[in-house]
Amino acid sequence: MPPPRSWLSPPTRRELTLLLFSLTIFVLSYNLETSLQLVGVPPAKLRSSYLTTIGLGTKDPGLEPDGRRPREWRDKLEDVIFGDWEWKEGQVAGVERGQVGISSVGAAIYNVGSRSASRSAGKEDKGVSLKSGVTPKEQFLRWEEGPPETKAVVHVPGYTILDNLVVANGTFFIVTDDPASVPPLPAIASSAADATQPPRERDWQIISHEEARTRLSKFAGRIFGTTWISTAHAEVQDPYTLFSLFRAHSALTGASSTSFTSSSGLRIITPPGSRPSLDNLPAPMRLIFPNVPTFSSPHIPPPSGDEKEHPPPRIRSYNGIHPLLPKAILPTLSMWYTEDWDDIKEINDPWLFERAVIADRGAAARGRDRWAERWSPQSGDSGKTDELRRRADAEEGIPVWAAPFVGLSAEQGWWRPVRSALLRYLRISEETGQASGRKGRKGASSKPLVTYVSMQEEPAEAGPRLLDQDHEALVAGLTSLMREGVLGEVHVVKGNGSVPGPEWDERMSAIARSSVVLGPYGLHLADSIFMSQPTPTSTEGQPVSSLLMEFFPPGIFIRDQEFAVRSLGMRYMAWWNDRKFTGNSLPPIIRPDETISPGLRMPLDVTAVLNALREEASRRHL
Repeated sequence: MPPPRSWLSPPTRRELTLLLFSLTIFVLSYNLETSLQLVGVPPAKLRSSYLTTIGLGTKDPGLEPDGRRPREWRDKLEDVIFGDWEWKEGQVAGVERGQVGISSVGAAIYNVGSRSASRSAGKEDKGVSLKSGVTPKEQFLRWEEGPPETKAVVHVPGYTILDNLVVANGTFFIVTDDPASVPPLPAIASSAADATQPPRERDWQIISHEEARTRLSKFAGRIFGTTWISTAHAEVQDPYTLFSLFRAHSALTGASSTSFTSSSGLRIITPPGSRPSLDNLPAPMRLIFPNVPTFSSPHIPPPSGDEKEHPPPRIRSYNGIHPLLPKAILPTLSMWYTEDWDDIKEINDPWLFERAVIADRGAAARGRDRWAERWSPQSGDSGKTDELRRRADAEEGIPVWAAPFVGLSAEQGWWRPVRSALLRYLRISEETGQASGRKGRKGASSKPLVTYVSMQEEPAEAGPRLLDQDHEALVAGLTSLMREGVLGEVHVVKGNGSVPGPEWDERMSAIARSSVVLGPYGLHLADSIFMSQPTPTSTEGQPVSSLLMEFFPPGIFIRDQEFAVRSLGMRYMAWWNDRKFTGNSLPPIIRPDETISPGLRMPLDVTAVLNALREEASRRHL
């Protein structure tokens, strides 16, 4: 009888054989594909689909180089989160570094006219990339002597450009030992609680360097590049927020000279070339809405109560901008909302904004009578120039977002890079976008391209619309004019409210190529600022600018759309049923009564409108 065995007894031959056999099976199974190839199995038989059918499976394919799952393993949720873009080595989001002007989806940068300026130009534009750009170390500041001095670069009440603006715990700090060198705070911003009132101490402060050293931390975060900040709440945002910010931003160009009186009494004139040109003006990096939350609807848990189930979709807050527009004209621009701003506020250390463009409509409204005053950043003095005085006298009843148009000068053609970026995104050539704008060109290219913005199918709260019979007559009349050869093309598009992506592309393509846009009054006509803008030449005659026709019910008239298109050199025509108003013969400002339904249906003399379009077509054939 063999002696009893214990755990410490040496292994027997049988146990060693079983151990070696198990290790062999483990190695072969762990490297199944390689093992099968060694015994002569063709590689084609080792595909995942084949091994799965025989019950063996294969190794996990892992993740793609871009961090995503293999294409055949992806689901709809992943496409919603990440999109379906392609990624290649050395690129960021499908856009190769060094590629100027156009991204993989056709979007162009703001300064599209420059060969050297681009989002991928590294530190010049403070971009973030795989190889260069802003490093985390550069975003960290440590100042022993306090923050740098805040300087006011450009100012008109409600629109101010500040360099080295400090934010700490939600309060904006202007650091300067000379308060007279910056505009007064009520002309810059408003109270966060009531936009009709000047800013409170918790909103904005002007402090000296000594106060800054004692009140602010020695450590700070740096936010590079140009930041746009719109302080208005969601209920007062509209499509012209972006338009007015562009105009204020363009005041940084050196189109016009400025003058100021030095402390010694010497009058100094700054030459036009001392500021960057339009093509070299850096694009903004972010647009912040401190008082607009990301969503206007609350978070609702899934009905089933399952935490893994996707909750019901939420409604995004209104900011006046279609989600695709910034992606098309400013693909480098990030959008920050209240939640993002709260992150800045709740960090105890201060943040230094390298350059901030502040848009505050409350301050613009309170300072309307000072829009035409020329503010000098060197002395803080103001003075009306003859040009600005004439501009202010002629612009009564204009909206509050028009302050930078009245009080600031910009290089001629300041809107050109924006429209060029949209055309590139829509894959429309500059020639196509300008083809309908010249006299003396025979053929289809000289015929007006007309876009009618219809509100008939929009919800009642979306805005006014024509009577059904007038709408049908207008569509039929426009179609008839096109068949007669009077009009080149006719497009009927919807309002801009919740137009989905593909339809938005079609809508903007129609408007961008059009020489005439018409429709009921309202902000749904704001995209008419992207209409065709012909450029005159000596051989093709004088250009005929684009035309906006806006239909009002008799007894109502507002100037938002009129001021926007005329500020770009376009023409404007208002209608009260059968009455036509053009040029300086516009009706007085009569805002709609609050008791009037937003979906008011208005009459229109369609025959008179069609006759006006015939006259417009004849002007382009002269």
